[in-house]
Amino acid sequence: MQANKSQIADLIRTVFQFAEANRQGQARMYDAVRLGVLRLAVEHGPLRAGEVAERLDALPSSITRHIRALAEAELVNTEPDPADRRAVLLTATDTGRAELRQFLDVGEQVFGAVIAEWSAADVVTLTELLARLTQDWERHGPEQQQAARKRNRPFGWSQG
Repeated sequence: MQANKSQIADLIRTVFQFAEANRQGQARMYDAVRLGVLRLAVEHGPLRAGEVAERLDALPSSITRHIRALAEAELVNTEPDPADRRAVLLTATDTGRAELRQFLDVGEQVFGAVIAEWSAADVVTLTELLARLTQDWERHGPEQQQAARKRNRPFGWSQG
């Protein structure tokens, strides 16, 4: 049986509330874009700065600023791309890798404390459902958003 409109609205509201609470908590603790740049450098480096901007859906000038700050903190190295000397390749340093690992460990401790009263089965169930939601969103979300834009007038207040 499919979810009804009220159940879908409840899910949307709950997801938005969680996302906003998480965003606010993150904003108080660290710069999410800077963390994204470091994480990409650790997990996928060496990368061009333009590729980092594309993967994070961020402005190249913003990414350049974050890369500069990470390089000054000795968390990443930058060097000219041998294939295109105008481009910069980004790689994580050992210090950057250690910093990311420590950050992730702290995040696991915080999240673990938040869900400390949950059963293992509840954690597994939520993980599976969120993975399924993420996969379905990646598979169907963009096309459904595009179709909705065609069916409805744009919301002027939401345009950046």
